[in-house]
Amino acid sequence: MREDNDVQQQRNPAASPRPGNGAEARDAASVTISTVDVADDAALGRWHAVTHAGLMAGLQDPPAWTLPEVLATYRTPDSSMRREPFVAVDGSGAVVGAAELLFPLRENPRLVVFELGVPPAHRGRGVGSALYAHVVERARAEGRTSLMTEVNVPDGTPREEWPGARFAEKVGFTLRNTELRRQLRLPVEPVHLRTLAGKAVQRASDYRLVSWSGACPAEYAEQYAELKGRLSVDAPLGDVDYEQEVWDVARLRETEDRAAAQGRTLFTTVAVAPDGSLAGHTQLAVPRHEPGRAYQWDTLVHAAHCGHRLGLALKVANTQALSEAHPEVARIDTWNAVQNGPMVAVNVELGYRIMDACQEWQRDL
Repeated sequence: MREDNDVQQQRNPAASPRPGNGAEARDAASVTISTVDVADDAALGRWHAVTHAGLMAGLQDPPAWTLPEVLATYRTPDSSMRREPFVAVDGSGAVVGAAELLFPLRENPRLVVFELGVPPAHRGRGVGSALYAHVVERARAEGRTSLMTEVNVPDGTPREEWPGARFAEKVGFTLRNTELRRQLRLPVEPVHLRTLAGKAVQRASDYRLVSWSGACPAEYAEQYAELKGRLSVDAPLGDVDYEQEVWDVARLRETEDRAAAQGRTLFTTVAVAPDGSLAGHTQLAVPRHEPGRAYQWDTLVHAAHCGHRLGLALKVANTQALSEAHPEVARIDTWNAVQNGPMVAVNVELGYRIMDACQEWQRDL
């Protein structure tokens, strides 16, 4: 699930997949489906290139994991998620489609999340159907009974005209939630940020903002982990069937270690209430391997502290901290559920503009 649903963190990363699994290769639609050996840099590179070409086709300035981030993701421990990458290979030996399975390991034991990418040049040959058949086969072999995927649709394109949405509907998925990707161009005029900060402080003056880069300070770690867990239920999910995630300090540290291994620097700002408790937080990630870009990860204000313009205060402060530390960053991407009015309003005030829609599709097996 995404946040500010400002994003993504959500379902980013990875563990050691289990190569083999009894479904190593199979013929369908004149292609062979095979699991990728994640210890093989070249094989994982081919998988990444085809996945990117399929999923990002037709999108404006699309966000995607770089290959170094993918390599780190698959080689860094993740006790919450197991991933399996696989490809479709045609008779000439060319990789013509690629996909990834994600098996949640803590919560959501019924669920399999997957991404499926077929480059435009290879569509219409049954490649997507062959990859999807493998998704179903693996899900059933693992005893999973719910499937979920995301489809990114360019802004202004009717969903019935977009290949990914048509395919999802054809194989029995229903649209459960829609998030819009928005992008903020930097730098934001300092006077505009100061004006927004002034608006926020009128109602948030009882709260203290604390910012840091990198790992969460030990004094806030337990409370911060709890806030991260609340995101999976407090962020609007529409009709998505998804259980609340349970976070503790160990899970938080593992996530931070993985981000560091991927080359992502985290910028975090929290709001501290008068009683010392954490009332909300926001987080940005700056990828070393994608210069000039940053990603908004989760933003959350605890329900007990809503109504104080903390969302605006947090995001203004964190944007300022990011820009001061990384003046080369020229844009930030964020995702918001369409029904998340308060956070959408904050992002519009900051100057974010719509890029595309991230549709979440789900079905039971």
